[in-house]
This record gives sequence, C-alpha cells and structure tokens, in this order.
Amino acid sequence: MRPLPRSLEPLSGESLVSYLLRLGHRLGLSPLHLIRAAGWIRPDTPNRFPGSLLLDLPKPQAEAFARLTGQTAREVSALTLAQWRDRYPPIARSLPGPGRLMRPDAWLYVGSPRFCPSCLAGDGTAAQRLHGGPWLKLWHLPIVFVCTKHRMYLEPECPHCGQPHDAQGPLVQRANDHTLHPAQCRWTVAAQTPRRKSFACAGRLDDHTAPARDRPQPTADILRFQRSLRGRLKSPTRTSDASEYFTDLRLATALISTTWPHSRYLLDAKTAERIDSNSQKLHDGSGGWRNQQVRDTPPRDPVVCGALMMAADRLLSRDDLPDFLSEITRTAFGMPSSRTPWAVLYDKHKNDCSERLRHAAEPATRVFPRVNGRGGTRAPQRNGYQAEHIPAFLEPDWYQRYLASCAGSESKTVRRAAAVRLVQWAMGGTYDDAAEFLGITPVPTHLLTGRANRRSARAGCDPLEVDRALRALASELQSPRQPPVDYRRRRQALHEWVLSIDAWNALVRELPPTLTQFRTLTNDRKRQDASVFVWTLVTRGEHLFAPRPLEATQPTEIQLQWAARRNTAWFQYSRPDPLRHYADLRHVLTKYAQRLAREIDAGARPTSLG
Repeated sequence: MRPLPRSLEPLSGESLVSYLLRLGHRLGLSPLHLIRAAGWIRPDTPNRFPGSLLLDLPKPQAEAFARLTGQTAREVSALTLAQWRDRYPPIARSLPGPGRLMRPDAWLYVGSPRFCPSCLAGDGTAAQRLHGGPWLKLWHLPIVFVCTKHRMYLEPECPHCGQPHDAQGPLVQRANDHTLHPAQCRWTVAAQTPRRKSFACAGRLDDHTAPARDRPQPTADILRFQRSLRGRLKSPTRTSDASEYFTDLRLATALISTTWPHSRYLLDAKTAERIDSNSQKLHDGSGGWRNQQVRDTPPRDPVVCGALMMAADRLLSRDDLPDFLSEITRTAFGMPSSRTPWAVLYDKHKNDCSERLRHAAEPATRVFPRVNGRGGTRAPQRNGYQAEHIPAFLEPDWYQRYLASCAGSESKTVRRAAAVRLVQWAMGGTYDDAAEFLGITPVPTHLLTGRANRRSARAGCDPLEVDRALRALASELQSPRQPPVDYRRRRQALHEWVLSIDAWNALVRELPPTLTQFRTLTNDRKRQDASVFVWTLVTRGEHLFAPRPLEATQPTEIQLQWAARRNTAWFQYSRPDPLRHYADLRHVLTKYAQRLAREIDAGARPTSLG
C-alpha cells in the first residue's frame, strides 16, 4: 500500500467521516476510493461503506490508514467514537459482534448527525477555507443538541431538501461521489427531468443565507445543561457514573415521551407545543404507542430534544422519584405495571442504569428477570429482606404505622394483599406464586393497582396511597433494625401441628381453679381452637389458613359442627374484651406461643414441639 501523495491534518474533535470528506476533497477522490485504498472494503461488498468505521477501528485497520495518510494509529483511532464507548452505552450497544452486523442504537446518529453551520464554515484558516470546517464526532450523539461555541442549536436537516427527516442513513451518502464539497448536502433528491433519475442535493450546509431557520436561541439554562452533558463524557467524571447517568437520562426521557400528555407539565408551554407533533407519531403512527423504537428515539428537533432531556434530568433529581414514577405510569397507561410500554423499555436497559433509578423504578415496573424453574417465575429484585421475613397476615405494627390510615374498611384484605405483594417483590414470580409461598388464597389485587374503583371508593380506601405506603414499608424492611423473623420456618415447623394432650393439660392447670372444673376445657374442639390461636400468634397468619388436624380426623357431621363454631371461638380470642373464661385462656396461650416461637427460631425440630 503506497502512501497518498498528499494528506491533511485532522482537526480537533472531527469524526472519521469528516476527515474522509475533507481529505477526499483535497485529493479529488471519493470517500469510497479512500477506504478501498486503506483495505477497509470486503471483497463481497465492494461498494459498501461500513457504518462500524465510525464507532471503532481494529488495530490493523487503524495502522493501514495511518500508513496511507502519514498519521499515527492513535491519531486515526481518535477519529472514531471509541473513546466514549465506556461512558456512553449506545456506542457499545451498536458495535458489531461475532456473527452479528452493526445495529445502530436509537440513541446514536450514525449517518445523519445534526450540525452547526458556523462550525462547518471553518475558522478562516487556509485549509478550512478550501475544505471546510469539521463535522464533529459529538454531533453523532443525541445528547449534543447545542453548539456551545457559537451558542446556537444544531441543525437537524438540510435547509434546501429537508433531509434526513427522522431516518438513519448510511454512514456516508453517495460515497462514490468525489465532486461534492464536505459542507454540501450529499442526500439524494429526485430529478425534475425524466432523463436523470436522481442527483445530490448539493445545498451548502454552511451557508447562513440559506432559507430562514425557525430556531430560538438557547437559554442560559440550556447552555449550562449542554455543558454538563459534555462534561460527563470526560474526566473527572467516573466512567461508571457517566454510563449509568446516560442510561438514566435515556429512560427518563422515554418516560416523558411515552406518558405524554400526562407529563406535559414537566415542560414549558412553547416546548410542549413542539412536542405535541412528535407525540402524535408516538401514539398514532405506524405501530401506535406500542412501537418501542419510536418511543426510545430522541427527537431530531434539537429544541425539543434539549428540553426533553433537561426535563428528564430534573425528573431524575426529584426526592419523590419512586412515587412519581409509579403514579405517572399508572395514570398514563391504566394497566398492570409490568406490561406498560415504559416497563418493557426499562427491562431492556435496567442492567445499565443507576442503583437509585432501579430502586425507584421497581414499584413502577414490577419487572423481574427470568430464572430457571417454573414457567413465569422471575428472580428477586430486593436484597434487604427475603420472602421468608414476611408473615402471611401483615404484622399489626407494620399495618398500623403504614397502611391503616389509607385502607379504610378494607383492613383485612389490605393486610393479606400487602403481605403477598411484599413477598412477590422479594422472590419474584407471579402474585399467585407469592400467595402459594405464604400458604394462603390470593385476594383480588384491585387495592394495589393504583387505580380507584367503586369498591375502593365505598370502602374509603385509596389504592394509590396504599401502594405508596407499601413501598415506604418495603424501604424500611431493606435496612432492618434487628434480625428479621423467619416466618416461613415457623409455618413449616407448625405445619399440621396441634397442641398435644399433655401440653394442653399443662396449660389448663395454669388457669384459675374455678375454670379447670369446666368440662369443655377437656374436649378436642376446644384444644383445636386453642391450637389455631397459638398458630396465629407464632406465624402471624390468619386463622382461616391455620392447620386443623384434629378436625380433619372427625366424622363429617362433627367436622360441620366444629366449622360452624369457628367464627364464634375466634371472635372471643380476638375481641378486645372477651369473656373471662377466654381472657384467662388467651393469657396462658399467649405466653405459650411466645415460648414456642423462641424454640422454633432457635432451631427446634418440628417433632419436638408439643
């Protein structure tokens, strides 16, 4: 490979495409001719200009082009986006892999970057007067929408032909054309005469006398925000912090777009008007609001794009971020959280976002990664508490402090449903899976959907407040003040358990002498009811789901009689002012339950429990 007769010094910050255009213009060669000379063309695709050249160059390719142009391999590699691949995830996501072609990420402008006309006009030096100023690498990143040097919004399209609209074009348009100046539009337009099918637009993109551009001047806030975004692409910002922030920003921007117009108040009135046309495409265009590619694509309009991202940045800094995410997604979509469009998008990017956003988004998405096992089972998202730390009937103290004020008359349903939801958040899986883990029957989840209905209104229960309170409780459980109780171990230890005759007689002897004369204390039904009460105290479960092995051994007629007495007995055990007989019995049973719980927590074997 012979070096070119003449070369050109790269300009600061310019892209590989920019350098090829300017070098080709100096030599009278097309960009395609230059990459052929460098050996970058595959024999089976001799006319294809690989888009991956923008992202990174393997060392052999960089060295080959360096020999061709008289540069160093490092200088050639600096023309690609590789320096930001660890800070800006869409670059790494777009790179081709083994057996996989390049797939441009939606948050990367590969062949159609926005541009600044003043930058393309050059700085007045001899080389830039002849060959134009640089097409900057930064312009390929949607997070750059303002030229801070010239204090103007970038241009999204050619003012002459109106292209590229919203399309991702090839890396270089008309790559075999050597006649165009680097600052001329290379997009193809239809010819007006039948003899010629098409030709290049060729409009000057550095021409300030071009058709008037309806572009406002960026405000001081927008300029500061743009500088802060660019600052995250370099030191001293940590690489991992930058990567997580840009993923957070992407998800927050998508949230505003997909929940439009519910998120309209996050933007100023003028910007909201601009985004209305963009949102029309999101909701009514091809594929409707379910079109994920459209939802996850930043607007080409730099004014809307900048305003959206600045609103997303402010959204991410909200103190009430978990509440906000849950409320706006439920309000906008009116469906279970895990199936909302934003939840699907979040599931795609959640491994790259910050821990703060993952924690805030969990209640708004209920998305769990799949694991091996039963169909539909998913892995846990919380690390602070485990499913076994949740009782089947929510702890009275937890309920009183967090949920009592918003449950209305649905206290029992809320306590059971809340326990199931906490288990589901901890272990993953479906709502029914969590109920099965607790050993209870699932209850309707209408109180946990975040949407009010007639039943919740009649009960004085606010589902949104219930959801918010439950998430606050879950946050508390993340950092327990003392070692949590393993309620699952207690349930397993007392599975099919009943007070033994010896234990029951010992408890009866602790009662006042006058009560021991009651023959009713010696029958099995009374022992069964007492066992149920002890079971509820130890496991913190509902008496409805307690084991009744004594009852199960009775004839059908007796079972029916005992079942008819269940609620009466439970009423006496649970009422605040029971009859003296039950008050004394409840006292000794409570002490026994406390002792039994300590033995189970210490590891006592089920067979040793009486």
